[in-house]
Amino acid sequence: MKVKKLLNQNAVLIDDDGQEKVAIGKGIGFNKKRNDLIFAKEVERMFVMEPDSQMKLQNLLNQIDEKFLFAAEHIVNHAEMILMEKLNEHVLIALTDHLAFSAENISNGIIVRNKLLKEIEVLHKEEFGIAQWAVDYLNSELKIPYSYDEAGYIAIHLHSARNGERNNHRSIREVTIVSEIMNLIAKELQIDLYAEAMALNYSRLANHLRLLLQRYQKQQYAVLDDEIVEMVREKYPESYEIAKKVRVMLIKQYQLATSSEELGYIAIHIERLKRVAQKEEEN
Repeated sequence: MKVKKLLNQNAVLIDDDGQEKVAIGKGIGFNKKRNDLIFAKEVERMFVMEPDSQMKLQNLLNQIDEKFLFAAEHIVNHAEMILMEKLNEHVLIALTDHLAFSAENISNGIIVRNKLLKEIEVLHKEEFGIAQWAVDYLNSELKIPYSYDEAGYIAIHLHSARNGERNNHRSIREVTIVSEIMNLIAKELQIDLYAEAMALNYSRLANHLRLLLQRYQKQQYAVLDDEIVEMVREKYPESYEIAKKVRVMLIKQYQLATSSEELGYIAIHIERLKRVAQKEEEN
C-alpha cells in the first residue's frame, strides 16, 4: 500500500493494488509523503466507498478529528444490527459531519434546540430509539455533553439512510410539514397537543399525515365514500373547517393538493383530539 495523499496526521489516502482507500491509524500520516509505503500494522480502520463519497470523506478528514468518524461508524453499525438492514453509505459521512459540527457548537456554548423533536419521535420510532442510545454512547465515549435534542437529528439521518436517500431534505421536509399542521390544529382548538392525554390520538394523526405525504409522492389517495365525507362535514363542522384550513396551508406553503377523502380523514382525527381535550376540561 502506497500513500497517495495526506489527509491529516492520522489519516491518509492510499493506493492498494489500484484501489483508492482511506486508511486511518494513530500517527499513520506523520512524516509521510506521496508514494511512501503503508504497512497493515499501521492501519486501524480502512474505508472504501464510491468515488464521490471517497472524495467527501477525504475533504472531511482534512478538517475534523477522526474520532467523530469512528463514533459515526459505531452508531451506523449498531443501527444496521438493530434494524437488520444495510444503510446507505452516505449516512457515514453525513453523520460524521453532523457530530463534529454539533461538538463545535457545544464547545462554543451554543445549544441548538430541535423544534421537531416530538414529531420525529412519533414518526420514526425505531430510528429515534437507536438515536437515544447513540446520544448516551457519544456522551460516554467522546465525553461531549450532546443533548437529548441531538437524538432527533441522528434519527433523521438514520431514517434517510434507510430510504436510500443521499441527504435529509425529504425526511426533514416531511417532519416539518407534519409539525406545521399540528401547530395549526393546536392553535385552532386551543389545546396542548403534547399533553399526556393527547399522546395516542396525536400519534395517530401524525402517522396519518406522514402516510398522506407518502401517498401524495406516489400519486395514491385515501378512499372514503362521498356519503361518509358528507356525514363527517355535517357531524363535525368545526373539525371539518379546521381540516379545510390545513388543506389551504398545504397548497399555499407546500404546493400539495389534498382530496375531499383526505379532508374527511383529517377532520375525524381532529374531532378525536377535540373530544379528548373536552373530556380533560370536564375532569
